[in-house]
Amino acid sequence: MKAFVPGHITGFFAVKRDIDPFRAGSVGCGMTLGVGATTWLEPLLPGEESEVILNGQPSPAPVSRQVIDFLAPGPVRVQTDLQMVMGAGFGASGCGALGAAYLLNARFNLALTSNQVGAVAHQAEVANGTGLGDVIAQNTGGLVIRLHPGAPGTGVVDRIPIPPTRVYCLVRGPMSTSQVLSDPEVMREVNRAGERAVKELLARPTLEEFMRLSARFARESGLARDWMLDAMEAVEARGGQASMIMLGDSLFAVGEESEEALREFGPVVSTYVTKWGAYLD
Repeated sequence: MKAFVPGHITGFFAVKRDIDPFRAGSVGCGMTLGVGATTWLEPLLPGEESEVILNGQPSPAPVSRQVIDFLAPGPVRVQTDLQMVMGAGFGASGCGALGAAYLLNARFNLALTSNQVGAVAHQAEVANGTGLGDVIAQNTGGLVIRLHPGAPGTGVVDRIPIPPTRVYCLVRGPMSTSQVLSDPEVMREVNRAGERAVKELLARPTLEEFMRLSARFARESGLARDWMLDAMEAVEARGGQASMIMLGDSLFAVGEESEEALREFGPVVSTYVTKWGAYLD
């Protein structure tokens, strides 16, 4: 048995902090992607130490380890293979944590619902400062609007129905989520722009409007780097739509001509919006 968790990219967001990690989170909108993470679990003998293997190498993986410590009745080995770059805005830590939670629930017959399993992964993300809204979206799947902050079962989400959609991503490297989220001046602009975008999207919930508002958010928040702005303009000139992946040194785009436009700026990953969230296979 294995678990698959889709990657998740956010187009815009506003942070909602709370001393209760189940209520802390973000509002905003993003999409789950076919590039994600596959996780396997193997029980170990009593007296052995639990471990996490990430892409074939032992890893501290603090978010997944917190899930293991909370749910596992004994030592386990969790192996996760990621299809995305860590720290580039694809929700990699949420992928590993949520996959581990699903497998632990199934393997040890913990009898938890999807929301309860997701809440454990969300709590671990918040505690480690690696994410605020990925897990609830990854547990849902699709083009997900986060209407109310918090863990699955506490937060409130809705989905925008869309046809099969290709997404083109360009990744130049990681960006420190915790560094951005801890800068008060940056966060004032981010939250202002993010809350405005959510309100406008709810007035017209379409893929095109999501992309338009994401691009505006990237500019207004001050998070987009110069190369991203140039790439966004190149995509728009060809009739596509593009914006920054929050939070990574990365870009995503939709539209038939977008892939060719992005190639001028680096290697492009072609993927798609999934119609499902995390699942066991």
